[in-house]
Amino acid sequence: MVTSKSFLLVLLFSLVLSFGLLCSAADRSGRRGKEDPRKRYQDCQRRCQGETRGEREQDRCEEQCERQFRQEQREQEEEDERWSHGDPNPEDPQRRFEECRERCQQEGQRQQPQCQQQCQREFQGLQQCQQHCQQEEQRPERKQQCVRQCREKFEEQPRRERGNRREDEEEEEEWEEGRQSHNPYYFPRRKYAQARYEEDNGNFWVLQRFSQKHQLLKGIDEYRVALIEANPNTFVLPHHCDADKIYFVTRGKGTLTFLTQKKKESFNLVPGVIVKIPTGSTVYLVNQDNNEKLIIAVLHRPVNNPGKFEEFFPAGQEQPQSYYQPFSREILEAVFNTRSEQLDRLFQGKQSQQGMFRRVSQEQIKSLSKGATTPKEKEEKCAFNLLSQNPKYSNENGKFFEACPREFELLRNIDAAVAGIEISKGSIFVPHYNSMSTFVVLVTNGNGYVEMVCPHLSSQSSRKEEEEEEEEERKSGEYKQVKTRLSAGDVFVVPAGHPVTYYASQNQHLRFIAFGLYHQNNTRNFIAGKDNMMKQMDSEAKELAFGLPSKFVDEIFSGPKESYFVSRQSQQRGDEESRGKPMNSILDLTRFF
Repeated sequence: MVTSKSFLLVLLFSLVLSFGLLCSAADRSGRRGKEDPRKRYQDCQRRCQGETRGEREQDRCEEQCERQFRQEQREQEEEDERWSHGDPNPEDPQRRFEECRERCQQEGQRQQPQCQQQCQREFQGLQQCQQHCQQEEQRPERKQQCVRQCREKFEEQPRRERGNRREDEEEEEEWEEGRQSHNPYYFPRRKYAQARYEEDNGNFWVLQRFSQKHQLLKGIDEYRVALIEANPNTFVLPHHCDADKIYFVTRGKGTLTFLTQKKKESFNLVPGVIVKIPTGSTVYLVNQDNNEKLIIAVLHRPVNNPGKFEEFFPAGQEQPQSYYQPFSREILEAVFNTRSEQLDRLFQGKQSQQGMFRRVSQEQIKSLSKGATTPKEKEEKCAFNLLSQNPKYSNENGKFFEACPREFELLRNIDAAVAGIEISKGSIFVPHYNSMSTFVVLVTNGNGYVEMVCPHLSSQSSRKEEEEEEEEERKSGEYKQVKTRLSAGDVFVVPAGHPVTYYASQNQHLRFIAFGLYHQNNTRNFIAGKDNMMKQMDSEAKELAFGLPSKFVDEIFSGPKESYFVSRQSQQRGDEESRGKPMNSILDLTRFF
């Protein structure tokens, strides 16, 4: 009988213990309130495989799934360890507060104040809730449950709010992208560029034809802009092109060599170096640096089909293929005086030797760079260094370097200028317009804004593009402000005659290069700053144009103390000094200054 009672007690104790363990497991599951990390990992993998992506993009997606899975596993193991030791509050309020503040540091600058305030509210709320548990609940298991409920409540609330913030940011980005999608002059980084060669060791991007973005740009459609990005210690395969080309080095250092029928030229490349590559010249280059990319902006002017060009590679198997391979074997054997087996060995090579970009050794780099000359500020042969020249315009607020076809013979055939501009943070390149040349601007560093006056977008009608091509009479003298935020990699087009200004953000310099297309007889006319052209206008013309005494108009146009580049702070001070003056009559003219 005693044995039966003992057996019943043991059985009852086992049932209670099993029930407690089940409750504890269910409680941990409730605390997480989520699917098992492995199930989320499998779902993530399926999403990566189900979406339409390239092979490299899919690999990156799957790697992200793997990292997230490992992180969640570690967090789950740590949490289980804390709970196995009976810690009723493994997420201490102070520690949660510090982690929350660290997350805020990763948020955008604009969102940080709201994020920090939310952390403070969460910290105070969790403290008060847990203090209430300690004071009101007497039984340990009830206190533990109460503390757990507090933590769960304050875990879910900030998660929702952070999610809402991200949604708000995404909506704002989508809105800005949607607004700028109707801007025919703006080409965001990579969105309108096609990767002709996208490889592990480098990339060759070509901006789409200008008229594909909008018919307003069909006047410059024969030109194409491209970007070469060669990783450290990388060789770019020899090739020629059916286009005249201007190479403009924006970053890194390397050596460029090109061959013609009678000579070979080699140049050391650093930022600011300009090299003209004549049509049909075979060119190859190498990145000398161990750490930094070599980036080159390239302007093409095709000779066969306007706006269309091709590269031709003497060596290669596939992507690219050698241009020798399509010739019949009998012809190649005869012209090279060699056997077919030798040709097979030459053109087939190793399977690994594919692509436009090849990794090279330091010994090979030294050999490829041997005998290269360093371009100076003046034109030497087919190259010069733009940034070694004296700037055309400069002061403490910015610098403008420019080389024009009038001064540089190598730019004449392609009829293009090259320019390099640096605007100090918080400064403005004052409004101006170009008489003949359309400028294609590529941002290389920093961020800022461009504002341009455009007569073509003043109408808000939703006519189809085919209808826009038709010539028609319309009202003149109506303009629209085209304002765009610029970041590294963005391209912006400024047509001839359009007044434009650029300005840097308050915390970063803005640097960009530019190609001036059809530049042979171009002049730049400044309409603001100390040297603005309006100062030359006759007094009678000023009075008739503005409907105000010429003396008053002169006060406005003679006010600036600096030419070309001005500080936004000094501009604001000038505005404060001129308060009370009746400027509304000429506001329409000066609103873009």
